[in-house]
Amino acid sequence: MIEFPPFRLDLANQCLWRRADRGEERLLLRPKAHAILRHLVERAGRLVTEAELLEAVWPRVHVHPEAVKTTLHEVRRALGDNAKAPIYIETLPKRGYRFIAPVRDDSVAAVVQPVRAAHARLVGRDRVLAQLRDSLLKAARGQRQMVLVAGEAGIGKSTVLEEFQRRALGEIPQLRIGLGQCIEGYGGKEAYFPVLDALSQLGRAESFSVVETLAVHAPTWLVQLPGLVKREHRETLQQEILGSTRDRMIREIGMALDMLASEEPLLLVLEDLQWVDRATVDFLSALARRRTPAKLLVVATYRTEDLESEDQPLAKVRQELLLHGLCRELDVTPLTEAEVAEYLAHGSSPVRAPEGLATLLWQRTGGNPLFIAAVLDDLAQRGLVARHDGGWQPAVPLPQLDFAVPDGLRQMIETQIRRLSDEERRALETASVVGETFFAGTVAAATGQLPEDCECLFERLARRRRVIAPTGTQYLPDGTTSQSYAFVGPLHREVLYRGQAPTRRAKAHGRIGEHLETLFSSRLDEAAPELAYHFESAADWPRAVAYLEMAAEDARSRLAQTEAAALLERAHRLAARLPEADRPAPEIRVRLGRAGDRAFPKLVTGAAH
Repeated sequence: MIEFPPFRLDLANQCLWRRADRGEERLLLRPKAHAILRHLVERAGRLVTEAELLEAVWPRVHVHPEAVKTTLHEVRRALGDNAKAPIYIETLPKRGYRFIAPVRDDSVAAVVQPVRAAHARLVGRDRVLAQLRDSLLKAARGQRQMVLVAGEAGIGKSTVLEEFQRRALGEIPQLRIGLGQCIEGYGGKEAYFPVLDALSQLGRAESFSVVETLAVHAPTWLVQLPGLVKREHRETLQQEILGSTRDRMIREIGMALDMLASEEPLLLVLEDLQWVDRATVDFLSALARRRTPAKLLVVATYRTEDLESEDQPLAKVRQELLLHGLCRELDVTPLTEAEVAEYLAHGSSPVRAPEGLATLLWQRTGGNPLFIAAVLDDLAQRGLVARHDGGWQPAVPLPQLDFAVPDGLRQMIETQIRRLSDEERRALETASVVGETFFAGTVAAATGQLPEDCECLFERLARRRRVIAPTGTQYLPDGTTSQSYAFVGPLHREVLYRGQAPTRRAKAHGRIGEHLETLFSSRLDEAAPELAYHFESAADWPRAVAYLEMAAEDARSRLAQTEAAALLERAHRLAARLPEADRPAPEIRVRLGRAGDRAFPKLVTGAAH
């Protein structure tokens, strides 16, 4: 036996035992689920990678890595564990899993106390936490509450809820909490999946009162929770619920939750409703419309960008509930530059974030906490930043910080991009070639679309907070106007840019350069650096050299000789790529420019004297 109270893992009989008020209950696990749990428990406190689990549980058999996640979910359901607030199995994103509960192995009579993950640094969430607390206090007074917590992927919704639960239990010790979660590709297959998940966990923690209440008021639900009832009781329930309908189930669970929340406050947390099934949406809609008093707070999270699909079951109900004041919505927003600085400076001593680091990190990540953590971790692994008294400090001068897109973030952003339509993806790929900010008209010219069609497409994406945001209307040199947009962070733009074939990128640079050349025909000197960049990227060396010379001349006129020298040096390197027949004249102009630049400081010095 290996114990981690209230459970005992029976290695001989390949089952799991759980202590309850009425004695021990045996929980049967499928062989693969038992094998995964055993592998993790026997290595309590140590990181176990997904590859290690595949090799240990499916040796010499090729299976999809998703099998590990599916089987782990089965184990978590048996344990009443929640991936977002784990008691037993902790997920380390992109690395693996770790068993974190204290373990006693009878074979060695030893107790293993794994080190739990350090409490995450939470900044910039006081407003959301205060609003959640306000809803909880109203629920504690008998005013049922429903709160939708929205935000983009990685924004920290789960972290906010974990902190809210911690504070709520400190303020209301008798608060009971049920946690449920939808799973991508699975939540839509089983009706009421996250609700059953929450009830199962709640029943394990408060087994007698919850089971008794469900047995009396919601037998159609209790029969679907085999871990909470004995076999003979389940058979009796199955006879009782013959011919039950969805309407009956919704009516029963409403009454049961009212009873459970009649005396002591009850908090139901349902996460990731972007993958919710339609039956659960009907449950939420009916629950929000109930008028009976109940000390009940339901908090549900979802990704904002995933609620735009026409077949998304939550979208319409969300609008109706908000319109009639039956729920409130809290938006978890990106961190501000000041909040990023606060995050970097956190520590045991009053260390301030170094000047400029917070700005660079905020610009790079768009203030997304997951992105910030991943980028810092990547920089730390490469020795570019380090922790000092709990805060982050650069290990090299700021100009030498080499920001890359960590693999985990790249995969996450690529997943977001794959969810876009082909038209949206092509437009954004072209926009990434233009730059971090871009005009809708420029993208339209490069893709062959009508400007108004392209602008409508970008407006839809901006409203859904997908990848870009509007930055205002700009007046162009030809007298027209165009809406300007910017990528929410350089990471999105970089993934879109690098994801294109080099030949396709080069052609896009060429089309964009030609469009800008026409647009700025009366003011080419203003656009010369940008034109040089696009034509260089398009391998159009003659025009690239010409615009670099023009940009250098403009720099000289502003007395920016260092900038002019750099531009001419670049022009000289590109001139070597011209065909031999076309090379002499540009090379002469470049050499003269370089010579003039070398003489320029002397002329300025002489004038000063």
